[in-house]
Amino acid sequence: MPGRHAAADLRPRRHHGRGRGLLVLVVALALIIPTAAFLGVRELGASAGSKSASCEGTVRIRVAAAPEIVAPLKAVTARVEKDKVPVGGACLTFGVTAVSPRDMFTRLSTEHGSDDANTPDLWVPDTFEWVARTGIPPSRVLALSPSLAASPMVLATTQAEVEKLGGDADNWSTLATSGHMAVADAERSGVALSALLGVRRSVTGEAEEARSKLGTVLIKLAKDHVDDLGRELAQADTQTGLQRGVPASEQQVLSFTRDHSDTDVVAVAPKNGTVLLDYPLVAIRHGSARTDRIAAAGAALARFADAPQGRETFRKAGFRDYRDLAPPAKNSDVGSVKVLPPVTLHDADDVLRSWAALSLESRLLAVVDVSGSMAAAAGSRSRIELARDAAGTALSYFPDKGEVGLWEFSELRDGTRDYRELAKTAELSATHRAELAKVLAKLPSQVSGGTGLYDTFLAAYRTAQNGYDDARVNSVVLLTDGKDEDRTGVSLTQLLNTLKNEADPARPISVILVGIGPQADLAALGKIADATGGRAYRARDPQDMEGIVIDALLRRQCGATCN
Repeated sequence: MPGRHAAADLRPRRHHGRGRGLLVLVVALALIIPTAAFLGVRELGASAGSKSASCEGTVRIRVAAAPEIVAPLKAVTARVEKDKVPVGGACLTFGVTAVSPRDMFTRLSTEHGSDDANTPDLWVPDTFEWVARTGIPPSRVLALSPSLAASPMVLATTQAEVEKLGGDADNWSTLATSGHMAVADAERSGVALSALLGVRRSVTGEAEEARSKLGTVLIKLAKDHVDDLGRELAQADTQTGLQRGVPASEQQVLSFTRDHSDTDVVAVAPKNGTVLLDYPLVAIRHGSARTDRIAAAGAALARFADAPQGRETFRKAGFRDYRDLAPPAKNSDVGSVKVLPPVTLHDADDVLRSWAALSLESRLLAVVDVSGSMAAAAGSRSRIELARDAAGTALSYFPDKGEVGLWEFSELRDGTRDYRELAKTAELSATHRAELAKVLAKLPSQVSGGTGLYDTFLAAYRTAQNGYDDARVNSVVLLTDGKDEDRTGVSLTQLLNTLKNEADPARPISVILVGIGPQADLAALGKIADATGGRAYRARDPQDMEGIVIDALLRRQCGATCN
């Protein structure tokens, strides 16, 4: 899927010791590029840029760079041009253009022509995550430098909020929740992705526990995600000021406060560690001869960027030296930072997949068992209270653009039918939320009768198919505590055969089945889930329900195929 990561050998290994020169940088590069290509870059880096060499004519190298690094990068390339650095006998010149990393990623993942005259030669995204994702063919790019400059991820907030946070600024997970953090689409924003990777690094526990903790945070963030983090930060310069914390790079905050010195904006970095935006230098492969020239030009650019004058240029622009990460300004809010180790490719992939699932708009039909046995105890509450509270929790996670409907069921609940509609499937406006809350509150008083499970599920499945919206994830969620007791309705075999016959790959329905308590027929629910590509869960007590809701939301994109 878009956003997944490529093989591990593409990811740069970062080293932050002091005094590292080009030779150490080259050694680091050996970890991330093929040996043959590495040797060529090393030789070019040693020869390119000698002032004693002469050059005639020019060779122009096109550079696409993240907008915030364009100005210092232009200053560095101007020095390369002034020194008349030769490549193949011609003098190097550069054209540096601001291009969003997302746009460049999209271009490289959809265009495979090796000699496209409009394709840039060098690329400086804000984070190596763009390069490491699948979508860009490995043969299309060549990593030249793990970092031209660096900037730690921070939370831009107000002084009052910093004081409220107090000791809750330990990690990205607490900043995201206690700091009321806004977040944009992680598939489009390197800053948003870096913030979410920071959250992932801060959660602990075994795999499933960590995944649930991450899901809890992501759900809260996804519910109210914003379109653009830059516009959100710009609210600080309005009468209302910042209403929520905004994840940003330190450089972005320093640049903003330099231009808006009277605004109430403070940068906070988690005490236990943060994530770096690392601004790698990447060559775009063209024909073999031009690729050699591009690699030589990139080696020269990296050498000038790594020189003391180059480092000072980036520092004045608000970036840190990637070698020691010293603060770029004496009055920095952040000071020294601890850098979290990179996440594994699996974890990064899981973050993006989870975010994509939670960002999807939903059309959901919830179906709740109100048969007599639902009055039995489930921990400190009855089963129907557990189901009601679980439905209420799930609703709180859905954004206002989601669509939700509600049925109840038991034998002959509505004339000859085993189910009854309590609320039509509609967008979650304030009015519809209030309607759903009202009918959910009444569920415990509706308990009676046997369990008409199979007829009800078939009707719910067909209703979801008939109302299918191809712009949304279409789901049926059913909660029950028992076995089917309707002797006049369809059998399990008939139900399974019908579901298999009526399944439409063009209109997939995400099915979530929850068996509440020990008497729930999980074997039958599992067979129904298998027949529909869904998933069945057992909830024994209230503590199980939130985890089930989170897991179900995270799996909406892949159903039973999720690992």
